[in-house]
Amino acid sequence: ARARADLERRAEALREELAELRRAHAEQLAQLGAALRAAAPPASGPPTARPDLAAALRELRAQYEALPARNLQAAEDWYRARCASLHERAARSQEAVRASRREAGECRRQLQARVVEMESLRGAHESLERQLQELEERHSAEAAGLQ
Repeated sequence: ARARADLERRAEALREELAELRRAHAEQLAQLGAALRAAAPPASGPPTARPDLAAALRELRAQYEALPARNLQAAEDWYRARCASLHERAARSQEAVRASRREAGECRRQLQARVVEMESLRGAHESLERQLQELEERHSAEAAGLQ
């Protein structure tokens, strides 16, 4: 959930950056158009220079129109790669959590087995202590009887 929230924040940041790039692009186009209009020779110039200028303008316009598409594609590719990387890391983290849980469960089972074993040995020890006590009492009684 944290990774998803982080991804959503980053996606929103990328969207904002894209909007800012589009605004900057529009401003640059407006400035370039104004500069071209200012630098254009008066209409009384030779008619042969006009088609070359129009072709150059079309070429510049095509290049500037292709630029946002390339930027958008690059941003989307980066976003996809980043998402794939984060999904892969999340999957590895989830697998590590599962492995830790399995290990903790196994330790818990071993601990319970040791506790049960310890309790049974404690009972056996107490039983042997009682038997030893009984044998010592019997031995003392026999020794007293023999004396």
